[in-house]
Amino acid sequence: MKKINRTYVMGILGLILSAFIVWQTGKVPMRLVAREPGPRFIPYLSAAGIALFSILSMIFDAPKEAEKGNQPYLDKAGWTRLIVIIAEAIGFAVCMHLIGFWITAMAGMFVFILTLKGKKKINLVFAILLCVGLGSLCYFGFTQGFHIPLPKGTLWDAIGITMP
Repeated sequence: MKKINRTYVMGILGLILSAFIVWQTGKVPMRLVAREPGPRFIPYLSAAGIALFSILSMIFDAPKEAEKGNQPYLDKAGWTRLIVIIAEAIGFAVCMHLIGFWITAMAGMFVFILTLKGKKKINLVFAILLCVGLGSLCYFGFTQGFHIPLPKGTLWDAIGITMP
C-alpha cells in the first residue's frame, strides 16, 4: 500500500485554509475611506500568500519527499519543540496584553528566532537588529500608517508611562 505524501496533505490543507480566509473576509464590510486599502486587504493578502506557498510546496517539495520515502512527521524532539513554540505563542499573547505590541513583538520575534534556529548558528547582532526593525516597522506601520490601534500594554498605564 502506498503511503500518502505529507506535503500534498499539508498543501491541500493550506489551500482549504486560504479558501476559508477568503470566504470569511468576504463578510467584512467594505472600506470606509476611499484612499485606504480597507479591512479586507491584509486577510486577502495572507490568503494569497498561503495559497501560493502551498502550491509551490506541492510542486517542489513533494517530489523530494517521495524520493526520500516516508519518515515520521515529527520525532520526539520535534514534538518537544512544537510544545515549546505553542508555550511561546501563549506567552506572547499574555505579554502583548501586559507590555503592549511594540516591545512584545521585538522580544517575541527574538525568542522565536532562537527556538526555530535549532542547531544552526546565527548572527545575534543581525537577529537583534532585525527584531527591533521589523517590530518597529509593524507597530508604527499599523498605528501611524493604517491608523489601526495596537495594544499598548496595561502595565505602562498602571505605572503612568505613555507609550507611542
